[in-house]
Amino acid sequence: MTAIVQFLVKHGYSILFVALFAHQIGLPIPGPLLLLAAGALAAAGKLGLVASIGLAVTACVLADWVWYEAGRRHGDKVLNFIHRLARDPDYHNRRAKDIFARYGLPLLVLAKFVPGLDAVAPPLAGTSRTSRLRFLAIDAVGAGLYSGVYAGLGYVFSHDLNRAAAYAGRAGAIFTGLALAGLSIYASHRLFRRCRSRRESRVVQITPTALILCEGSVPGRVIEELPQGD
Repeated sequence: MTAIVQFLVKHGYSILFVALFAHQIGLPIPGPLLLLAAGALAAAGKLGLVASIGLAVTACVLADWVWYEAGRRHGDKVLNFIHRLARDPDYHNRRAKDIFARYGLPLLVLAKFVPGLDAVAPPLAGTSRTSRLRFLAIDAVGAGLYSGVYAGLGYVFSHDLNRAAAYAGRAGAIFTGLALAGLSIYASHRLFRRCRSRRESRVVQITPTALILCEGSVPGRVIEELPQGD
């Protein structure tokens, strides 16, 4: 951590932006550790916390936008490229699609806390033809949460960054579990509402037809059974 802090002190905001962009593109750069270091330097007065988080969000969203556009234009070829080194690329492609189909676009809010998921969520959003504006808005929320959590840990534990790094790993796992639980509840609620809406639409479609059939089948009997006036 000391080497990362010194490197960030030397190069400042520019290296923070470039490194986080490269990390989100997929290069093996420790993005969370850079955010921890930025938070610690903000606590020491050498960087601005708001400026660091703002740059981090911008870098992440721009990198994710590249993957989104790739998914929008090339579809499954992008997933094949991402999983090309996996033992069973087809399995990983199906699993990624199933996860995105289950949780939908809100998955972008927590994707950056889950290694592997952060790489496939943006191109899957592009493949699903999600509008650019909606993608950018939700991805910015996720990037802000990701940057704020790690930079905030670095700010609070600036006196002991090794301890902050240990907490960062636990915080990511705990937050991911809670977020997945919340998304599961959301997905279940959405599925329940969809099923109820379908049942109601069937009732609306069947009822008029049934009435027409009843009226057209035995009109005489209906008239005869009506009480006659004097």
